[in-house]
Amino acid sequence: MEQLTTGGMLFAMVLGIVLLGMAATFKSIHASRAGWKAWVCYQIAAIHRLLFSRCVLNNRCTIPESGPAIIVANHTSPVDPILLWTGHFSTFQQPHLRVIGYLMAREYYDHSAVIKWVCRAMECIPVDRNGRDVQPVKLALRRLQEGRLLGLFPEGRLNQRSPETCLLAADTGVAWLALKANVPVLPVFIHQAPRSDSMVRCFFVRTRSRLTYGPPLDLSPWRGTHWTQDQLADVTDLIMKSIADLGGIQFTPTARREAPASAE
Repeated sequence: MEQLTTGGMLFAMVLGIVLLGMAATFKSIHASRAGWKAWVCYQIAAIHRLLFSRCVLNNRCTIPESGPAIIVANHTSPVDPILLWTGHFSTFQQPHLRVIGYLMAREYYDHSAVIKWVCRAMECIPVDRNGRDVQPVKLALRRLQEGRLLGLFPEGRLNQRSPETCLLAADTGVAWLALKANVPVLPVFIHQAPRSDSMVRCFFVRTRSRLTYGPPLDLSPWRGTHWTQDQLADVTDLIMKSIADLGGIQFTPTARREAPASAE
């Protein structure tokens, strides 16, 4: 009993020190700009990274201090959104939290009341996999027009087939959204994200993850109001290649429509 009491007191002291340290660290970060719900989510994410998914930045973070941007990254773990939030304010002149709202599959968004609360706090946008609902895309465009950050995983699903060698093929919707929004597109590669056969267990796998940021992509050659399917495929390949190059791996080129055979 005495050992149990001593252990409990030690745990309480350690927890108190951790909380005090976090409070002191984030006192200078004006988290209220993102709202108290986002602030709570960041505290949870910070504790999670401290205990499990330790993450470092390989180079200078390119997420802007203000204004809209689309952040695109490889996708090998459900923990990826948490990792991308790591140190996002490291280069800000006045550090503060910026929410990165993600487009995510509706079945995960609606999985439970707790997950839905977190997703709403983080301004995530649920999307039906059938691709028939255009409202999520309209909402994403509106968010960008309002100067917010949008996070996309162009592979559209977890890459369990070739995470260390090649990105999965992406849908051209990422190119259409990037061109239509006309905002900076920032590629990021996530190295060694925690993986598991279980969607829940991977959050408790100890890892040392790394983030490598790329410069904003130059999409000026495709600026306009209408794009052919081949043009969208070209932009999609540019986006995917930029991510793959940061990780030193390959990417799967976007499928093109075959030209009709000419009559002889």
